[in-house]
Amino acid sequence: MASFQYSVVAIPLNRVPIVDFLLPPSTISRGAVIQILDQRPTARFESEWIADLEQLETPTVSDLLEIDSPHGYLVETTTDRLIPVMFLEEPGFLTRNLGGWSPIYFATVGLPQPVPADPLLDQMEQLVIYGEQIEYFGADPTQVATRLDMEMESLDATAVAATYIRLYNGRSRLVDADRSGFIQALYREIARNTYFADDSRPPLPRVLLLDELMAQLVRLEQERRAALANGDQATAESILAWQEARQAESGLQLILKGEYIAGRHRRSTIMIAPELGVVVKQPAPEPFHEIKMNAREYEGWPENWPYLTRNKKLVTPRGRLRLVLEEGFIPRLHDVFGHPMDCFTLLGLTVENHVVGPTIQEAVLRDPACMTADLYDIIILHQQVCELLGIENGDWHAANFIMRQGSDEIVHIDWGAARPLQAEELTEDGRSARFNQVKNIAFSFHDHALAARVLTFHDDLITDAERLQRIRHRAEAIASG
Repeated sequence: MASFQYSVVAIPLNRVPIVDFLLPPSTISRGAVIQILDQRPTARFESEWIADLEQLETPTVSDLLEIDSPHGYLVETTTDRLIPVMFLEEPGFLTRNLGGWSPIYFATVGLPQPVPADPLLDQMEQLVIYGEQIEYFGADPTQVATRLDMEMESLDATAVAATYIRLYNGRSRLVDADRSGFIQALYREIARNTYFADDSRPPLPRVLLLDELMAQLVRLEQERRAALANGDQATAESILAWQEARQAESGLQLILKGEYIAGRHRRSTIMIAPELGVVVKQPAPEPFHEIKMNAREYEGWPENWPYLTRNKKLVTPRGRLRLVLEEGFIPRLHDVFGHPMDCFTLLGLTVENHVVGPTIQEAVLRDPACMTADLYDIIILHQQVCELLGIENGDWHAANFIMRQGSDEIVHIDWGAARPLQAEELTEDGRSARFNQVKNIAFSFHDHALAARVLTFHDDLITDAERLQRIRHRAEAIASG
């Protein structure tokens, strides 16, 4: 059995040997075998965890959190499958550079020893080497124990373990044979507020079923992507047809960002369920990091590069929720902008109310005239509120704003890249840099003409003192609310 050592790596995907290796995609997997972290714990790891819980007389919160280990997320793949085929089919995905944002694959991976020659691995940079064990920041059992009663509908750890076991044993007989059928059964139980209750057993916690629904949607989408990569068009099209039917029927939709590609997307899972009235989000395991703008240059183009922060550890989904509550600024942002969220430290996810309406990205691409100076001022307003609260949001993206249907309200729906500012950053130069960072939203339309228009709005705003003052006064009112 191959020996793996774990590292955090960055791989610039626009390098010629990589582009030539990945394009055109092959239905026969190629490249070195490496380990990556899946979006959810593997089926095998989950099964072992459930079996351990079944052997315990009185499971504790720590027992419940054994599922948090990133080693339970590890799966093997080949380097040519790190980037989904559907992305490779997008023209310019590997080569497009917009304001320094060219695609860089960023992940914690297990590398065979010695590291083999491979087009992607030859270009990678190891930002930190963990060795045989991934160093990670996970859930805090004390925090979870304190919140368990609230998060899991008054159940204690032993009762929560029993609900996990009941759900797992109930679905294990069904999911392999008919995953889509099990998904529909789950959805019906949530929509009807019955939650698998019967004459002898109480309902299962709603959030547990929401998490399970999202997990099964993830697995189904992964099956579709694997079929697509392997050239099994019939299976891929069958799954896609089922997904599209569910979306047309109820609005149920999964957004799976199963890999981190700087310049394209961060890892996360988002389940949008309008009929259920919720959006469920779960961060993926990824290292603590930030992005340094214009850190390098390649063929005359600037490149933004990830760099590791804090203790250079990987943070699990539950670890991320731990920090969200410990630091408190993300719930604060949601509250001041009138879009609160519920945090679930046991499951490592958040639940928000579903906002009906198009994203700014969707609206502007449909009708470019929607992108006005007034709309840009609202985006800047959000940054100015962040500044007053001592927060930097590093991800100004048009898809993160929703234009609420039937009103003029703009709702920001993703503060996952926000961070608290340090004392040394509270300088005039720092404030100016954070203000100017907002103009990066121009590149989120992937349209040069729209980008140029947004950049003009930004340049005009800088020289309009009266307009700036109006925005700052509105920001002060929001931040003090």
